[in-house]
Amino acid sequence: MIDAPSSTCAACGARLTEAARFCASCGQRTDERALAPTQLRGTAVIGPAPAPLHAVPTPRASGATFSAAPSGDLPVPPMRLLPGTKLSVYRIESVLGEGGMGVVYRARDEARDRTVALKCLHTNLAGDVEIRRRFAREAKVLGAYDHPDVVKVFDFVEQGHLLAIVMEYVEGPSLVQHLGKWRGRMPFSEVRSLFGAVLAAVGHGHDRGIVHRDLKPDNILVTRTPTGLMPKVVDFGIAKILEGTTYTMTGALLGTCRYMSPEQVQRPERADQRSDIYSLGITLYQLACGEVPFESSNHFAVMMSHVHDAPRPPTDKRADVPPALSRLILDALAKDPAQRPPTCAAFRARLGEALSDFAPEPPSSGAPLPATLRGKDVGDMVLVPAGAFAMGQGRRAVQLDAFYLDRAPVTNREFAAFVDVTGYRPEDADAARFLHHFRFGKVPAGLEDHPVVFVSWDDARAYATWAGKRLPSEAEWEKAARGSDGRKYPWGRAEPGPTRANYGKLRGGTTPVGAYPEGASPYGIMDLAGNVWEWCEDYDDPAFYADGPPQNPRNLKVPARPQLVMRGGSWLYGPRALRTFWRTSYEARYRFAGGGFRCARSA
Repeated sequence: MIDAPSSTCAACGARLTEAARFCASCGQRTDERALAPTQLRGTAVIGPAPAPLHAVPTPRASGATFSAAPSGDLPVPPMRLLPGTKLSVYRIESVLGEGGMGVVYRARDEARDRTVALKCLHTNLAGDVEIRRRFAREAKVLGAYDHPDVVKVFDFVEQGHLLAIVMEYVEGPSLVQHLGKWRGRMPFSEVRSLFGAVLAAVGHGHDRGIVHRDLKPDNILVTRTPTGLMPKVVDFGIAKILEGTTYTMTGALLGTCRYMSPEQVQRPERADQRSDIYSLGITLYQLACGEVPFESSNHFAVMMSHVHDAPRPPTDKRADVPPALSRLILDALAKDPAQRPPTCAAFRARLGEALSDFAPEPPSSGAPLPATLRGKDVGDMVLVPAGAFAMGQGRRAVQLDAFYLDRAPVTNREFAAFVDVTGYRPEDADAARFLHHFRFGKVPAGLEDHPVVFVSWDDARAYATWAGKRLPSEAEWEKAARGSDGRKYPWGRAEPGPTRANYGKLRGGTTPVGAYPEGASPYGIMDLAGNVWEWCEDYDDPAFYADGPPQNPRNLKVPARPQLVMRGGSWLYGPRALRTFWRTSYEARYRFAGGGFRCARSA
């Protein structure tokens, strides 16, 4: 028996029989059936377009790359455009990403000599007559929308079966990827600045009658600027173009349903700006807690949770969430739209109040920061200016705000004064080793100016709090040692020697702080190599160290087996441990003869 002639579904590639009206695999209509999409190299040629739909004109270049094909069946456009393919004046360079809606390419606008992002809709969408109508209708609205925190739409291209959106190219991860770099514990100062800017951008659209309808962290990019991190909201209006089509029931649903408002689940046509506020509430919940309030592999279960279930308070998920922020998030997630913040401006105002303790310092009068802070009962602190440096063996670029760091490790004399004044005594299981080198609770003669040892991370934090300081983050410690030129040792690239550091001794011990001036860092900070290992504020996570956030990284997420970072090597360790990127870690209560610390303070 011979099968009837067959072809393949243009949407999913499944084989079709001659008489099939719908694809048995994906349900796509087969009225415009054609061979499965292929990849084309170089210049793409696509047949005549469907009837005009008043698409936004696209600039033409000499030697147009899309020309009419002979009359007959229309060839199906490629699912993937290979590098070198031209679409009007845009030459494809590489694929940036792909989702249920389409493929995003990095492309070169040869008419304006700039890099752009080009989003091509999948063929099963571009072939939908209703999508094409909406695409043309929304073109003028989205093309005219301009806000610094929204990805700019430059152009809309309609050629044959292919629909493409030409957008501003933004270098940087999505907000959900950026949150992942923080291991789900984004600092509230960064939540305040990034999410506040997102609210301003979305509110700007609402004021002009533009509702996003698909707000989620995947649709917010985070890019670096000379003044810090900046969000960029993408895909304004795309959900409206696709609303009510088969797309809303396929690949995009998994990512979208976690952020859908109750009214979008029940009556999608009634979604308005208050639905965006609900989606923003889900996003803020995720930024604060590291997870969304409703999660399941079952789409329907997630959507029903939005309609019927109360979310757990954010304070249940993360103990340090400010109560006012928790209340704001729960208000934004009210089932009744009338109970949510009425506008993005109101939402943003409450966000600022809830996170007022995390607001940036007001700008200075213009006077430069002092290079040194002179201590009365504690040591001097040295300014490390704001700026970027190369972190880790991979030398990834990290931007830090200005901060001060103790010129030398905390000494026995300084720590003894803290104990005498406060009566501090640890009570953990290893407390017997606290200041084990002291004699009858006193500093041994001749060791007054040596770095204090036999102090745990908890002991170091207690001292720092008493002194009005804090422990340095691992990134701050490394920048203070490494400088902005990425040096191997604090003093440069020359190998260690007896005049630069106290290291590599089988017997002996610490030396007075500042005894090796030739080993000073580029900022004049002493003893960052050798003498004692120094506690940092961060929990140890090699992946966070290698690929954490690009600005002010600080790993405060407690792992299953928590250990805290120490840096700098010690008198007992060899020269390898003196390198500016060498690191180790211990439990918070660990005390030993080679472990001390120094303090930091924000500028």
